[in-house]
Amino acid sequence: MSEATASRVVRIERVLAAPPERVFAAWTDPASLARWLSPVGHAEVAVEPWVGGQLRVTMIGPGVRIEHTGEYRELVPGRRLVFTWRSPFTGPGPSLVTIELEPTGAGTALTLVHEHLSADAVDSHGGGWSQILDRLAAELAAATRAGGS
Repeated sequence: MSEATASRVVRIERVLAAPPERVFAAWTDPASLARWLSPVGHAEVAVEPWVGGQLRVTMIGPGVRIEHTGEYRELVPGRRLVFTWRSPFTGPGPSLVTIELEPTGAGTALTLVHEHLSADAVDSHGGGWSQILDRLAAELAAATRAGGS
């Protein structure tokens, strides 16, 4: 991968205190996604979690609505999700998000890679995904405290 191409990629790693199956479910359940798939506020979400299925996410924050669309390319329950991601801020073509899940003693090691971004979108998407993954961690922790499996 060239330096120019590498600079157009966001890569974030987190360890989440939940098993991979619960983390995967959080990425495919629209009610769950609506609570955490936005850096602030909430989201309106419609998903068809199968290969070729569509996803539509409208992030809603104070005075802001940002629509994202995509298509699922790969779903391996408890292990991996791959989907395209388009928004007004990702560049002219579709970008690609890959979520890898690995079981660990503490729960799940999650790696998010967002590729094919325009050069000016990398920093904002890195910050946005970081906030979103913080919210996912909080969502999973709250479910655990409430007795969810």
